[in-house]
Amino acid sequence: MKIKTLKIISSILIILSFWLGMKLERELAGWDEIGKPSFEKEQLYFPNKKTSLYLKSKNWGLTADHQISVISTKPDFEFQPDSISEYIFHGFGGIIYKAENDTLKIYSTQKPKVPPKFESEIKVEIIEIMDNLEWIKLNDKIKKGYQKFE
Repeated sequence: MKIKTLKIISSILIILSFWLGMKLERELAGWDEIGKPSFEKEQLYFPNKKTSLYLKSKNWGLTADHQISVISTKPDFEFQPDSISEYIFHGFGGIIYKAENDTLKIYSTQKPKVPPKFESEIKVEIIEIMDNLEWIKLNDKIKKGYQKFE
């Protein structure tokens, strides 16, 4: 009787160990993704000029200082921000924009420096939003041709 009970307990322990090991392996495999940046990209096409600009973001954490968004002429999905040729926005502020003819109007809570070598036929106009009330009003315009990039 004792040997039979020991065999049953041993079998249960082996099955339980195997199950817990598989569960731990799946959990650890998910940890590989932590710390890797995620990227987003939106292409803004300007038919009158037959060219595009790109709104891109890179996020590698949970706080505002772990996100960068850029306006770029380069279509690369994964990127390193380049202050010489790209407009750079730091943090989670979000961008509301509207493409009109040959101009990209950007509404943001921050005003980036104009990059000295941003080479595009498209004009970029940055409008800095100073308070939350103004930002809320702009969010209402999203239904009227404005778009949001976060």
